[in-house]
Amino acid sequence: MACDDDFGYVKGFEVRVIGGITKGIYCAKWLATALLFVGLTPAWAQTHSLLSGMPGYKAQPPKVVEFGSYTEGDLFYCQPGKRCTSGDPGFSDEGKLVAEGKVTVQRYSTEKPAGTLAVFRNYENAIREMGGRRLTYTSTHDTTNVFLIDRQGAKVWIVLSNAYDSGYQLTYIEAKPLQQVVKAGQLANAIHKQGFATLYINFDNNKSDVKPEAKPAIEEVVALLKADSVLRLSIEGHTDNVGNAVTNKTLSQARAQSIVKALVASGIDAKRLQAKGFGSEVSVADNRSEEGRAKNRRVELVKLK
Repeated sequence: MACDDDFGYVKGFEVRVIGGITKGIYCAKWLATALLFVGLTPAWAQTHSLLSGMPGYKAQPPKVVEFGSYTEGDLFYCQPGKRCTSGDPGFSDEGKLVAEGKVTVQRYSTEKPAGTLAVFRNYENAIREMGGRRLTYTSTHDTTNVFLIDRQGAKVWIVLSNAYDSGYQLTYIEAKPLQQVVKAGQLANAIHKQGFATLYINFDNNKSDVKPEAKPAIEEVVALLKADSVLRLSIEGHTDNVGNAVTNKTLSQARAQSIVKALVASGIDAKRLQAKGFGSEVSVADNRSEEGRAKNRRVELVKLK
């Protein structure tokens, strides 16, 4: 099996198999795919279940955030001369990658670089073999690119930062909602103590529709209101500071209204509810960190007098 050096494929690897060691020269494109589907363990580290590191590159300890997003603040282009928008999966209208989920950052370094072109081509082809695609447009390979693998609705964004021969970085964002287990009694206690309670309800990017996974939280708010027939609530939406401030405020208002609509549909009198959207105007944490931004993306149940 021949490899085309013009496309930057890396030759030469060693794969350990049962009964000994098999050696050969294959395209790294084939190797990455074989490792994923056959489950072979290479002599070089495999630190994420989706993709392996390049031969001759040492994996650094990964950094994992159970719920977060890409924090580098890059502005990406999805077409020549045109920034990515909210119409592109996982992006904001500014061209920032805002996809959320479990984040794994894996850095690789080497003293014998294969070259940035080889790194780019191998990962591009391996991701394509898995049914993925490159979302971003760049005129050169030695930069940052975003890929997406979407299998039956299970989305994984992969950011390849590939500017230096000495190493590269892979950031995986595995889409999942921030789950919150909350009970009506906890909400009542928080409202009694401080006048409000906080919910973390996941919405799709730039969308205001209440998703099915929010149903348990909505049901607890319904139980809260049914247990206290005189309680009136202001449902208040908040965002982080990513994106346009006016757009964020409008979006937070729409999300609050969607929650009010869901409560009314569950039997709560609309006269006991109101919706307000504040966008990023009222932060409770530092927007400079992903953890802070995640805390700011919230819904508050504020007691009305």
